[in-house]
Amino acid sequence: MDVVTGTSPPRKTRIPKACAACRKSKSATTCTWHVKTGSAVDERLERVEQAIWALNRRLDDQETISRQSREDSGPVTDRDGAICDSTTSVDAVETALGCPAGESSRRALPAISRPDNASFLIRKPACLDVVSSGLISDLDAQIWFNTFFDGCNRFVPVFDVTHDTYSSVRERSTVLFDVLITFGCKAGNGSLANDFRKLHNVVRQHISDITLHDTEASLESVQALLVVASYSDSGAILCDIALRESLKLHLPQTVTAYLSSLAAGCHTDQPANLRDLIPVRVFYGLVLLDQILSLDGGKPASMSLHSTSRRVRILIAQPHRSPIDLRLYAQVELNELRATSYASVDLSRWKAEWQALIFDNLTVEDERTVFTVNLRIQHAWAVLALQLRALTASGVDNLALVTESQRTISLAAKTAAERHLDLILTNTHDLDGSGASHQQTSYTKPYIANIRYGSEFVFAKNAFCVLIVLRLAILLGDPLPAVLHRLQQAQDFLDGLNHAGMGANLGYIRILSQTVKKCERAVKASQQAQDSSEQALDTGDADFQSFVPHEFTLKWDFPGLNLCYIPLDWQELFLNFEAGD
Repeated sequence: MDVVTGTSPPRKTRIPKACAACRKSKSATTCTWHVKTGSAVDERLERVEQAIWALNRRLDDQETISRQSREDSGPVTDRDGAICDSTTSVDAVETALGCPAGESSRRALPAISRPDNASFLIRKPACLDVVSSGLISDLDAQIWFNTFFDGCNRFVPVFDVTHDTYSSVRERSTVLFDVLITFGCKAGNGSLANDFRKLHNVVRQHISDITLHDTEASLESVQALLVVASYSDSGAILCDIALRESLKLHLPQTVTAYLSSLAAGCHTDQPANLRDLIPVRVFYGLVLLDQILSLDGGKPASMSLHSTSRRVRILIAQPHRSPIDLRLYAQVELNELRATSYASVDLSRWKAEWQALIFDNLTVEDERTVFTVNLRIQHAWAVLALQLRALTASGVDNLALVTESQRTISLAAKTAAERHLDLILTNTHDLDGSGASHQQTSYTKPYIANIRYGSEFVFAKNAFCVLIVLRLAILLGDPLPAVLHRLQQAQDFLDGLNHAGMGANLGYIRILSQTVKKCERAVKASQQAQDSSEQALDTGDADFQSFVPHEFTLKWDFPGLNLCYIPLDWQELFLNFEAGD
């Protein structure tokens, strides 16, 4: 029997397309059947999809309601009446993802807001001051606040110690409170202190908030901007921002109306009000800063006085004016003369008249001494700038080729610069030629004693003055003992800054140190090569003549930095080279 061996074809297994109940009933209806996997990943994705759908729905509701009431900053409700904001929405996502609500890093971010129909968020202004936020202690804040009013307010004369107290400023303005504490910390601890750096970051955020948000302007915000501008490299921009804020407050009209009423005698029968002088003081402080930055910083002037510069003197007789107000009004009048007058006789008349006004209106000996020194320094600086600009306008830079009149101008500039250097090193008992005040004061050099509170401009002009004194002494051929005397004065001033405290501006101290060292090398080279001026020019003198710090060219517009001395035979040599080409 034949046996047939082989494999039969496999039978196909039918895969059920319906559930067991439908197969048993033989129903003709279509069975919708699926197998639930039960995966935790799928369940989580499903929750995420539901959360995203809910978020999209709430976002549509929020945009619709925000479009109807743009100014309303309160919580927004959705269709179901539930409060929905950015925090609620993010918490919903975190819950869907299995993260505990509130544990993400977003809690450290600043407050933000969403513009209408926008997919980006804008930071909201900070509400807490540096003490309330826990950045510094209340004790440190009071110390640095008092440090600011120990001297910084003399260089930013827009405050009154009887009105701008610690509690008053903290209650009125968070921005101004933080700014005063920050720069008080700088004057007390220095610009390299960790506390100042932390506080300065807060101040930068405040300035950004003022610029970013169209908030309601206030006198305190203008004061804060003036302080930051006075101690900042970007003072020109901040000064114009402060002017914009003052225009919102209509300060020019307010001050003009007040001065007109004083001139007409409308306030003679009314008791003087302290608050009447506050906007006047703040606006004239803004005028002063704009004058300084335009005359000496190269900034286009943003405003000008259409009345006589002497009009500010009507404010001296006001009962509530502070001693620092005299400093403010005197500087405003002087800078207006600098901008409109080109005669040094007007500057001399200003100095004589204001010295008499200070003597008549200040009774405290120390205050009178400090104000007298500053008045004379301001006059010397005005004369120096006037003569240097006149020399530059004459088209001369090589003092070896000047005419007689140009040499007279250069000698007048040198005299004014030397006078400026003498005054900043003046002892208290040398002012009146007697030692009466020498025994009453705790310091002998009032200007250096307060220099650590100085603004950016104060350090810059003093460093420039030292440089121009030494350079003109060498260029104009002063005797060697006279040059050595001025060099010793420069070293004394540098030593005084080093002992004044860490509040001094380190950048300009570096410039002063470089100036002294380069001048010393030039003098030594001149001593070693008295019989060969060419060798002296090749060694140290040329290096000193070409020394121009970039701060004086980029940040400020000080004249006379291009002055040099190239002998006639050297110029003929250069001309021969040019002719040969």
